[in-house]
Amino acid sequence: MTDTVNPMAGRFSGQTALITGGGRGIGQEVALRLAAEGARLTIFDMNLEGAEETCARVKNAGGDARAWKVDVTSRDAVASAVKSAAAQFGGIDVLVNNAGIGWRIPFLDITDADWSKIIGTNLTSCFIVGQEVARVMVTKKHGRIVNVASINAHIGTDHQAAYAASKGGIVALTRVMAFELAPLGICVNAVSPGPIETALSAMNLTPVTRRAREERIPQGRLGKPGELAAAIAFLASPDASYINGTVLVVDGGLVSGGIREPKVPG
Repeated sequence: MTDTVNPMAGRFSGQTALITGGGRGIGQEVALRLAAEGARLTIFDMNLEGAEETCARVKNAGGDARAWKVDVTSRDAVASAVKSAAAQFGGIDVLVNNAGIGWRIPFLDITDADWSKIIGTNLTSCFIVGQEVARVMVTKKHGRIVNVASINAHIGTDHQAAYAASKGGIVALTRVMAFELAPLGICVNAVSPGPIETALSAMNLTPVTRRAREERIPQGRLGKPGELAAAIAFLASPDASYINGTVLVVDGGLVSGGIREPKVPG
């Protein structure tokens, strides 16, 4: 997207949004989208250089953004950073739990270290950051949390056991958070993206694997980061004020599809 930010207008005018993993890819796109709609930004990322790049793009376009190098799996690090961010911005209105990792490993080859790393970064971080930010939100009895899951939470794929388990956990955690936090004025939802066109996917997909994915998606293409950012922005906005505990699948119809019948010549 273009770096067009008008901090005085938009659905998030006067609000502060915290985004984990906002230093690149989808997280950066979400950050730029929320900033374009008026949000002040707090970026948590272990990649401080990337987080600062995101903030620079927002500031150059007239917005307000600050970066913290934070290990989102560390309770102490998260608690300290959340406290600091809330103090600087006067609270936190929106949280997007986007930080995540994953790599393909056959089920029989996954080590305990692999499992712990993926579950910790993807799922435990949602719990830790979500809890610390929710404790800030309850002071105003208002907040929006969007957790980023994956279609791997809904369908089985090979070599993705740890990743799928972490994303399935995010879906379950989202529903419990929504149920418990709704009386406190906080709505919690999740998005489950399908294949998205990012720099990482461009590096990892060969022409053959890319074509195979596109053939399975009813819309016939990978999603754009901006399309996912738009869905997340909607769930975080006042427009979704009566949506709580839902999982919005953003995948071009992949999960809803079945086996496509082959075309018969003639």
